[in-house]
Order: sequence, then structure tokens, then C-alpha cells
Amino acid sequence: MSVTTLQRMKEQGIYRNAYFKDVDCFECRHQFKVGKSSRSTNCPQCGAPISMEEVEINMNSTQKVKTRGDALIRKRGYLATDQVLCRDLRCQGVLEGDVQATGAVFFRTTGTFLGEIRCRRFVVEKGSQIVFMKPIYAEEVCIQAKITATIFCTGQLVIATGGAVNGDVTARSVSIEPGGELNGAMNIVRGQPDVLKTAES
Repeated sequence: MSVTTLQRMKEQGIYRNAYFKDVDCFECRHQFKVGKSSRSTNCPQCGAPISMEEVEINMNSTQKVKTRGDALIRKRGYLATDQVLCRDLRCQGVLEGDVQATGAVFFRTTGTFLGEIRCRRFVVEKGSQIVFMKPIYAEEVCIQAKITATIFCTGQLVIATGGAVNGDVTARSVSIEPGGELNGAMNIVRGQPDVLKTAES
């Protein structure tokens, strides 16, 4: 790779993004970058410690999940906790508790989910059948299976072929593919506040 090409990549941010990842502080919400291999760090603004560990649940657990790494709940996993704070979350088992993810949340499971979800991207994958008792707040939504939920989306909501939403949806745009279903009210809006902010903030 030539020096000119490397310099261009650095200028465009490609070099930086390849070796660093974005982090925002749990306490003061300050955003900064850390090395991709980091397992923990401290906020440069307020000094709060921040875990970057990956969390995997494959049995019954009540552990508190508070990390800027990813979380995975496997098929045999059962997590009962007040709140899950993470980057990306993939749930294949059972989860009880509110979820606040700075990245994406993927569900591929069946059952009833009791908590509220706030994330950038929300996906329910094929083979799922879930009842969400509390609202879902996301910037992007893709539903590929049958769910019961109330969804608030600041961007595009897609109900894919074979997907069905029983409940009301509010989004900037809604796309229902052939074979997809929406059984509820559809509200189109210009936008909403940051979905990751709690009701108190």
C-alpha cells in the first residue's frame, strides 16, 4: 500500500475506524474512541470505568449486564435482570429486563418479552414468535417473523415477507413487502428524539 493511499485512508477516517471503536460513557454520555482490542477503559471526561467485555449467557443468570461490548443470550440462556446495557445484543433464549443498546438488537426466539427496548437497529429474525409487552424504540426496524408489539421508529420500518406485526407502529416510513402484515394503526411522523435517551433524560 502506497504512502499516498494510506494517507488518503487516514484522512477519510478509514484507518481510524479499522483500529478503533466508538464508546459513550454510561455516566456523562461523553463519546470517544478506544482500541478495538480494549477490554476496559475510563471515560476521559469524568473518569468513570467502562467495561468493554463481551458477555455470553448460556444458562440461568441474574447477572447485571453493563458493557460497551456485545451481549449474546444463547438458546439455553435465561437472563433475568433489571437492565441490559451493551453495544449489540443477540437474543436466542429468554430475557427479562429492559434493554438499552448503542448498536443493534437481534431476536431469534419464541415467547414473551417483558422489558422495554431502545436501540439503533432492531431485527426480529425468521423463526421467531414473540410478544413484546413494552414499547420498542429504534432508528431502524426489520421484522421477519410474527410479533405482537408497539413500535416507535425514527427511520424506516420494514415488515419483510413472512413477517407480521400485531400492534401499532409509528415511523418515518413503513415498507410492507408482499406477504408481510400489519394488524394495527400505522402513524407516519417526521422524527422523534434520540431513541437511546431514557424518559428522564
